[in-house]
Amino acid sequence: MQLSFNLDTKDDTPIILLNQTKKPVELKEIPDSYIVTDVETTGLNPYHDIIIELCALKIIENKIVDEFSTLIKPDRIIPDFIVNLTGITNEEALNGKTKRKALIDYCNFLGTFPIVGHNVKFDLSFINSALEKEFGQKLKNDFLDTLFFARKKYTNLTSHKLVNIAKFLNIDTKNAHRALKDCKMTFEIIQDMKKG
Repeated sequence: MQLSFNLDTKDDTPIILLNQTKKPVELKEIPDSYIVTDVETTGLNPYHDIIIELCALKIIENKIVDEFSTLIKPDRIIPDFIVNLTGITNEEALNGKTKRKALIDYCNFLGTFPIVGHNVKFDLSFINSALEKEFGQKLKNDFLDTLFFARKKYTNLTSHKLVNIAKFLNIDTKNAHRALKDCKMTFEIIQDMKKG
């Protein structure tokens, strides 16, 4: 099921954006093969703020088989509260990929796999906003929000933030609020959810 997508010869728009025409569907069951995605951003508004880190894990038959991780060179100063939250400094981010290159690489990593994340609509709003600005396209991949399942499974928790659930399950939270670590915590939580 591992798919590889080359770039279109006319321009650098990823084929995954050009070839899918269906509407994305929100899944109600956790699949066995999917991509866990997380972003770190300069704020909460996908039309005014930007992605500074984009990461993903490729899961096939409930096992991590590959990972994607990149910082994205910002076009503005990263606010101090984001630096303090994520640990991503302005100097570090300037060594990241350009937004266009990061998005191309991400889409080619993603392929047609379903996208899974904790409060994933937040991540998708930023990814799709960036894709629209760069390529005039949005992702068509099906998606699943683990927050929906967490609220149903962990009913004794008062907060269903990713870090809170991870702590409840004794999952290591060191380096939380870095996108790759958040992807890995999400995957571990999914493994617990799949136990029933």
